Amino acid sequence: MKKTKEFNRSNELNRSNMSYTTYRTDEKSSSEKTRIFAVTGNPVLHSKSPDIFNAAFRLLSLDAVYTRFAATGVEEIIAGASDIGISGFNVTSPFKEEIVPFLDEIEETAQRICAVNTILIEDGRLHGFNTDVKGVKDAFYCNGVKTEGKRVLVLGSGGAAKAAVCALLSEGADVIMVNRTFEKAKTISEDLGCKVVKMEFIDETLKNTDIIISCLPSTERIIKPDSLKKDMVILDANYGMTTALVRDGKERKCAIIDGREWLLFQGMAAFKHFTRTEPPMESMREALYGPNKSVKKNISLIGFMGTGKSTVAEGIAKLTALPYVDIDKVIEEKAGVSISEIFEVKGEEAFRQMERKEIANMGDLSGTIISCGGGAILNEANRDLLRRNSLVIWLWANIDTVLERVGSDNGRPLLRAPNNKSDIKRMIDMRAPLYACTSDMIVKTDGLEPDEIIRKIYEETDKFLKN
Repeated sequence: MKKTKEFNRSNELNRSNMSYTTYRTDEKSSSEKTRIFAVTGNPVLHSKSPDIFNAAFRLLSLDAVYTRFAATGVEEIIAGASDIGISGFNVTSPFKEEIVPFLDEIEETAQRICAVNTILIEDGRLHGFNTDVKGVKDAFYCNGVKTEGKRVLVLGSGGAAKAAVCALLSEGADVIMVNRTFEKAKTISEDLGCKVVKMEFIDETLKNTDIIISCLPSTERIIKPDSLKKDMVILDANYGMTTALVRDGKERKCAIIDGREWLLFQGMAAFKHFTRTEPPMESMREALYGPNKSVKKNISLIGFMGTGKSTVAEGIAKLTALPYVDIDKVIEEKAGVSISEIFEVKGEEAFRQMERKEIANMGDLSGTIISCGGGAILNEANRDLLRRNSLVIWLWANIDTVLERVGSDNGRPLLRAPNNKSDIKRMIDMRAPLYACTSDMIVKTDGLEPDEIIRKIYEETDKFLKN
């Protein structure tokens, strides 16, 4: 099969070391392909999972990369895994229960609680696991808290709450569930064998409680501060921000187990499923608890042609009243000719040099929405600059959608004859690990109108934009 100029260039540039992975130097067979993993949920941008997994991949020199996948439904997750070639997911709220019917195989613990937080994809089959149960056990054990014979109150009734109940029951604890929707908690209690009380009796229940585990997404106060006692142990799964429970618990001198402990230990168990390798705990812990990375000043969109980068970036800019820059358009304006003409007259390498210069200029921008060309990630310096200066969103569309959107008479030099569908698909597949290692989050754009994509990204990035 004849290789395109872009394909050859991509293969050459892939030989450099990526920040998040050790990239092979040769063309890869399907078994050698850089493996892409992700955490999926709604919302998902807050997740620290990429930090701990990429740290482990780097330390062990594994040919793998980990990012986030923003999804609005389970079907979108399954389709994205197939299209992109994702090797495994960690699953967070609200999909831990919803995704179960879509899996081919489910391990016993996950079956028991009907919740999956780890999916390994091999030979097209989806294998579901629940590592939250082990994560809860290890979070207590490694922090010196014995749970056997203790009275534990679990707040919530979702997948994480069920995992906590299962974990504590197996350790010999006396477990009580509390949830706003009593009937849901009652059903779970009957299935798992724990106790359940109505929310209005929570204060009375707390009088004899030793441990509180909160699996609620809200940071609002559920328990009155006066109901917390000095000798109580509190674990709140909501690690992304300080909840009222944790704040009140600290003031009442309770023992607080950081929610990141649960994340760490469930992540280590997931790492073993993904890689069949022992996880490097200290490296993963350091990445999780280490200082935040440099503040990212912009939002940049990357992805193959036809995924909607320019349209979406411009739409986000209008919605947020932020300035907008299209790297390709800047190059055309400065060159005085189209990108197609630059390719024809000066060649691809000349264009890539112009592209590198403009991306380097992004270091001077702040609070800007940026659309990058499809091949911007082929250069290691570009990838580093994008990660350093921007929150990077990877827009993805499958090849049929790409070809439908760009059309046959599109003026794009890389889609001209004699390229065919299989050549372009191969180009997309070769770029996927580079997009993945550059991105903070994937958004799948197939079947969505621009306004839907824009709203989806805005909802994920709203807090980022306000910082």
